[in-house]
Amino acid sequence: MIKKALFLSIAALVAFSCSSDDDTNTVNEPSIVGKWHPSKYMAYSGKDGSIITNESSDAGVCDKKSFIDLNSAGKWHEMDYYGNTGGQCAVDLDATYDYTYDAASKKLQVKYSNGATDVYTVKKLTDTQLELIEELFDTNGDGIKDEFTTLFSRE
Repeated sequence: MIKKALFLSIAALVAFSCSSDDDTNTVNEPSIVGKWHPSKYMAYSGKDGSIITNESSDAGVCDKKSFIDLNSAGKWHEMDYYGNTGGQCAVDLDATYDYTYDAASKKLQVKYSNGATDVYTVKKLTDTQLELIEELFDTNGDGIKDEFTTLFSRE
């Protein structure tokens, strides 16, 4: 009887201590779905990744009012405002397009109603920030294309 109890205790200990840890190692990337407002425009050197300060700036008052709203059904709703430094803003664009996002490649593709497409690379995605690489060109004259990004904050 003691041998049987000891055997069952050891068997239970082995069964519970050898469980798989595969489920606990999953890393969930934050969702790109949400309403995002521009907060900064950044330029990074293609040579060393440093910030090109004379090409980087905070978003203006009207820019911060603008947004992209990415929903889970693959719709990109964009609202752009323009205005003066006094903060008087007017709607420049109010449109909805289709989009796809591939988390593995970090590519966000927008399909416009005129048939054109833009592909953005997601440089950063957190619960509160989204940074999209919008353009690549040499702004500092070193012969290497630099990255121009928009940094968005989630509403």
